[in-house]
Amino acid sequence: MKLFSFKCLVIALLAANVSFLAQGQTQSAPNSRAQLDSEKGITGFESFQGTINSDSRIYKIDSNLGWDFNKHFGVFGGVPVYFANVPSSTTTTGTTTTTNPSSTNSGIGNAYLGFTLKAPNPKLDYSSAVTASAPTGSTAKGFSTGRVGVDWTNHFEHAFDRLTPFFEGGLSNTVPDSAFFARPFTSLGAISHLEEGAEYQLAKHLYAGGSGYQIVPFGSQKVFSKLSGKGKGKNPFDNSTVSTGNDLTRENGFNTWVAIEPSSIVRLELGYTRSMTFDLSSFAFNLRMNVGKMLRPKHNY
Repeated sequence: MKLFSFKCLVIALLAANVSFLAQGQTQSAPNSRAQLDSEKGITGFESFQGTINSDSRIYKIDSNLGWDFNKHFGVFGGVPVYFANVPSSTTTTGTTTTTNPSSTNSGIGNAYLGFTLKAPNPKLDYSSAVTASAPTGSTAKGFSTGRVGVDWTNHFEHAFDRLTPFFEGGLSNTVPDSAFFARPFTSLGAISHLEEGAEYQLAKHLYAGGSGYQIVPFGSQKVFSKLSGKGKGKNPFDNSTVSTGNDLTRENGFNTWVAIEPSSIVRLELGYTRSMTFDLSSFAFNLRMNVGKMLRPKHNY
């Protein structure tokens, strides 16, 4: 039954992909050379994010560069760097007090390559990204599974004046990090990841948003802890460096955030994320810089 559901989800996403790309191709073409130039060229993003809770602190720096060939197709590649920390803690059993020292892991994650397909449309904007990652991270530190990763993510949104609802759905063989949750583990196993939400523009350069998310695994999952099995909680990634089971990555939760966007180049998000499944409440931040726009000639943006 799970395999049947997985196949149905693949077919549905493929059908949506073909339909929206076909609609995007029917949109009017640019009417000037300057507009054509603005739709192609170098792309690049630099992001620094963190997820902080009572269990751990996970920080991630992600750098990528790419090239947009036109408004519909582009390629990209990059590599993340992780810093994982479990703070020291003290436990008391009877008259005995034990101090657990802090633990820190750091290193590169999996280098990745991918391509994007975009179908801008006044009725509904659609974009799709396929990403493949190489096992360049350390499995001992939990930054890699030692296997090639593949992710296919689809994003839909439409702006109603200041309100922009969105839906994102994807298929992968590893649970991806999100904008507000740098996860304390890396996983291996087929999953679908879903997020539904909306963002509202409160004022010029100021936004607020919220979303719910779900991770749905298919079959056996293998989890590699970034905390070296020294977390304070009762989750598999807290107590073991490597865990195997059918529902280890199943998760649901929600995010809320405010964002400041002083320009089209810089965006700072501050948020709260709650994992209902893992019983984790986290403060999150995400600083994102559109380096590609800085590198393009000024008339291109």
